[in-house]
Amino acid sequence: MAVALHIVFKAAPGTTHAKLTESLSSAAALWKKHGASPRFWAVTVGESGNMAFSAEFSDMAEYGKCADVVNADPAFQKWRAKNMESGVLLWVRSNLLRELTP
Repeated sequence: MAVALHIVFKAAPGTTHAKLTESLSSAAALWKKHGASPRFWAVTVGESGNMAFSAEFSDMAEYGKCADVVNADPAFQKWRAKNMESGVLLWVRSNLLRELTP
């Protein structure tokens, strides 16, 4: 059963859309390095202006394996610390979705 990770961010006050995109692109490259196929989404209805990061996995085991190595990667830890310091992006929500099959 497929699993999808969705994380929604918004630009912090005073941050440009370009800086937000640059930050999320760096994170996506790290997820891709460890086997994920990340994608970006622009929210166009509802919470307009927000951006979403998503990655899909074939099952929970594949997600767990990827998430473990991403979170242990010193480059990802550096990215996380840099973004917390810079205040470029603000986390809105995260969801881990499990596909239901009828």
